[in-house]
Amino acid sequence: NGKIYVFARQGEDEVLLSLDAVTGKEVWRSSLPVAYEMHEAARGHGKGPKSTPVIDGTRLFTFGISGVLTAWNTASGQMLWQKDFQKDFPATSPDFGVAMSPIVAGGSLIVHAGGPGNGAIFAIDPAKGGVRWTWKGDAPAYSSPVVADIGGTRQVITQSQSHLVGLGLADGKLLWQIAFKTPYDQNIVTPVVSKDVVIYSGIGNPLAAVRVSQQAGKWTTEQVWQNPDLPMYMSSPVLHNGHLFGLAQKNRGQFFCADAATGKTVWATKGREGENAAVILAGDLLIATTTEGELIVAKADTSG
Repeated sequence: NGKIYVFARQGEDEVLLSLDAVTGKEVWRSSLPVAYEMHEAARGHGKGPKSTPVIDGTRLFTFGISGVLTAWNTASGQMLWQKDFQKDFPATSPDFGVAMSPIVAGGSLIVHAGGPGNGAIFAIDPAKGGVRWTWKGDAPAYSSPVVADIGGTRQVITQSQSHLVGLGLADGKLLWQIAFKTPYDQNIVTPVVSKDVVIYSGIGNPLAAVRVSQQAGKWTTEQVWQNPDLPMYMSSPVLHNGHLFGLAQKNRGQFFCADAATGKTVWATKGREGENAAVILAGDLLIATTTEGELIVAKADTSG
C-alpha cells in the first residue's frame, strides 16, 4: 500500500519505521529498548536486528536479535502483541543473535525460537499470538524457513542447528530430516525448493540437493547431486528458469550460476566479490548488495 517498512537499530533501540515509498518521508516510528551484547566473534556485524520483517494483511511481525517476536499494526505502528520465549528456553537466541526471518503460511506465523541446544519451531496465530503447534526436535541456527508443496503435502523446510528438516505445515509433524552440521553451528543458508528437490549448503559443505518423496506412507530423502566447488556461507541463492544464482564461499566470494537439475557449475566469477551478499530476484534481474555496501544489478543469464 505504498509503504516501505524498515526494521533497524538506533542506539539501544530496535526501531520499526514506516516510510512513504515515493517521498521517503517517515509515516510512523515505533521502538523497543533492546540492549544486546554481541558474541566477541561477531562484534563486527553490529547488534542487529538481522531478521527480515514479514507482512500479513494489516499486521507486520518483527523478530528482534534477542528473540522477541512482536506483532504491529501496519497503518499506525501500534503494538498488537508480543512473545519473548523466556519461559520456554534458557536462552532465546543463538550465539550470534537471531537471524531467522519468520514467514506466514497456511494462516500461521512460523518462527524458530530458542538458543543453543534448546529451541523449537512454532506455528503461531497471527491475530492473537497463541501457539497452534510446536516442534521441539532441534534448536535454531540462522537459516530462514520456506514452505513448499511436495507430494501433495505443504511442508515447512529449514536448516535447524544440526539438521535439514521438513515438517507438516498443518500440524508440525516431522516428515523427514537429514543430519547437517557446520563449524560453530552456523547453518545459515535458506533452502531452495525446485519441484520435489531441496537444495542446501553451508560453510565448508558442498552445494547439495536431495529428492523428497513419500513411499508406502513413509517420507524418504535421496541424494541427487553435490557440487564441492560451490560451498555457501551466509548468502542464500535464488532459483530462476531451472538455474541457481548466488555467491559461493570460495576465492573470497564468487558469484555463480549452477544447473539446478544436475548441480553442475555453469559459470563463476573470478572471486573477491564479497564475503557475503544478499541476493534477490526481480523478474529476469539479480539484485545484490555485498559486504562492502556495493549494489549490483545483473541479468540472470546462463551465458555469464
